[in-house]
Amino acid sequence: MNLMYIHTYNLFRMIKSKIDRLLNRLLIPILVKYKLVSLLSLLLIFTLKKINKIKPKETKKFKVVILNKGGGTDDLIHSQKKYNKNIEYLQSYRSFFKNIYYTIFEIKNKNSIGTHPIENKVLKKKYVNFLIEFLKVLKEKHKIDAFIGFNFIYFAEKDLQVACSKLKIPFLLLLKESVVTEFEKKYYIYTTRKTNEKFNGYKIAVYSNLAKEMLTKSNYVNKSKVEVVGCSRLSESFSYQKKLPKNQILYYAIQNDRGLPHKFIKQFGNKYFKKLDCYKYYNSKYNWSDLHNKTIKVLKKFAKNNPETSIVIKTKVGVPVNKKDYSDLPDNIQIIYDGIGHQLLEKSKIVIAWNTTSIMEGIAANRFILLPYFHANKNNFRKENELILKLKNRNFGYTEKDFYKKLNYFINLNYNKNKIHNNLFSLEYYLGNVGNNSTLKLNNFLKKNIKN
Repeated sequence: MNLMYIHTYNLFRMIKSKIDRLLNRLLIPILVKYKLVSLLSLLLIFTLKKINKIKPKETKKFKVVILNKGGGTDDLIHSQKKYNKNIEYLQSYRSFFKNIYYTIFEIKNKNSIGTHPIENKVLKKKYVNFLIEFLKVLKEKHKIDAFIGFNFIYFAEKDLQVACSKLKIPFLLLLKESVVTEFEKKYYIYTTRKTNEKFNGYKIAVYSNLAKEMLTKSNYVNKSKVEVVGCSRLSESFSYQKKLPKNQILYYAIQNDRGLPHKFIKQFGNKYFKKLDCYKYYNSKYNWSDLHNKTIKVLKKFAKNNPETSIVIKTKVGVPVNKKDYSDLPDNIQIIYDGIGHQLLEKSKIVIAWNTTSIMEGIAANRFILLPYFHANKNNFRKENELILKLKNRNFGYTEKDFYKKLNYFINLNYNKNKIHNNLFSLEYYLGNVGNNSTLKLNNFLKKNIKN
């Protein structure tokens, strides 16, 4: 009965979500064209979803619209499910404001817009003015008190910050993009300075001092508007520390360009970076595909030789998957394509990953970490393209043979839940949460700034 109820409930949510998105796509262009802001506000209210996991524990005093994004929403939930007293959080589709943007800027080819579209100044002013009129209705009739976003360069939301500020509605940015390599950091600061991006909202919460440094050095925001709160969703990983794992290996599938500056080159072109000193090291053909393929090869071999060991491969949602990579897998290897990945840590003894937050989640869970490091002897490899983790030699597989040997070592090693197995440096440096206190810090940030 319970399973049937859950299945029916999930099916209902999926159908409603599709209907909401269809309504947005069909109705928003008409309502915007004829400036029917009252009806548009009703459409937004109709499609907003309460985040039931973080319902206020006391009488509701504030209503906050969340511009949904996976990892950022997870941070919010992990903080507010424990501390939320009087804030009602309402989740909005990011496509709502994107469809308003498309309509006013008369954009037909939506796939070619990119993250830094060239905007007509007259239409930009029209867009801001429209948002101001729209937000007036939301504030006065529907008592919306604040907005929370998670992406600092999302084209449809940048001017929403401006409109919110005009009406003294707090726009808070919970920034999660801070786990970057040294080269990524340099490209980020360079492009943000050159595009003259500015924060026009109220306050920003970031994971770490590294993230704060990136935002302030790039002249994106004054340091007085930035507060370091740490990564609150790391609390779930910390909760696994005292739980004994099974003999399971968890591989977070390596992304081809993770930690490399390819996305910046794709967006702006090669000429854009001629004056950036580290651009001289850029190689468009350099990626981690070989590292991934060799990791899969070793895991296949290990699985065949150790049929009692379970191996889970988790791919990242939204990243294209080449299914040929996973052909002819032994029965004890399972692939998971959907959902969030950190919950898989609970039963896993060994975590394999590269250049991802998942490594730090594994460290917080106190699991054995093993990184494939077969690329170190390549001529064009540079340390600036990898995250700074300060792990021991035993945490790196320097060749396929060494990687297999260390897999065997860790899977047979007695797991002592009372012993810290890894250097915790990266938890503070990238995620600002070595003491598992970020849920409270984020809550304090929200209380202080939503009530403003």
